[in-house]
Amino acid sequence: MTEPIATGQSMNPAHDPVLQGAAIFLGQVLGITDSPDYLAADLSPIKRDANASIFTIQLDSSVGPAAFLVYAYDLHQRGGDGRTGKELFNAGLTTLQQAAQRSAPGPRAVAHAETDILGFILATTPGTYRALTGDPEVHDTMEATAADLVAIEASARLRSEVAQDLLQSLRNANQQATDWLAAIQVASQSDVDGEEAIDDLLAFTEDETELALYLLDDDSIGNLLRALNLLVASAQQQAAQGRERD
Repeated sequence: MTEPIATGQSMNPAHDPVLQGAAIFLGQVLGITDSPDYLAADLSPIKRDANASIFTIQLDSSVGPAAFLVYAYDLHQRGGDGRTGKELFNAGLTTLQQAAQRSAPGPRAVAHAETDILGFILATTPGTYRALTGDPEVHDTMEATAADLVAIEASARLRSEVAQDLLQSLRNANQQATDWLAAIQVASQSDVDGEEAIDDLLAFTEDETELALYLLDDDSIGNLLRALNLLVASAQQQAAQGRERD
């Protein structure tokens, strides 16, 4: 069904068990009978960590040039983030499966497998996936190259990383808002009773004035609000679709 497009690279995968395993897995899934060394020579690494690697390759297939990603995980190895390859393998597979279920942008999982030591996921673009699975509605979506797929993967990884950073920032901001409200409550209890206390309570400190002026600026948290609105709307829509499927 597929044949490697020669890139002129040369490497010996015998000294790289992850690369060799990725080549063997790729050949088995796509029915390529060439030696793993031949495939490994065309697997280009776009990420090499202790616990996870990502390779890209472009192949000639029965439906035209097709770009693929091979995710390879050292299941028992821990990376700098403290997670094992097994944890990343499970998380990556779940993410790809959910993206397919929701018709979200990003790579589509074609196959996955694991041994006692290594785990692998083969993925491709949505257009290539539909073409390979015989979707009659495919038009010109097979034009994506390996570079396009790398860009898609990089975008997906960036979204995930930024989402985690945003989540932590929002948690921190919520805790800081909780602390500020608690301080306001303490101040209100220590002041005089009645409406006069409210006037004193809203007399900003210099730092609070700076914060208030920042919030009054239309551009200060506009993107944050738009991001939160998009996240909430998407979450509500996905929840509604999930209830309909159930």
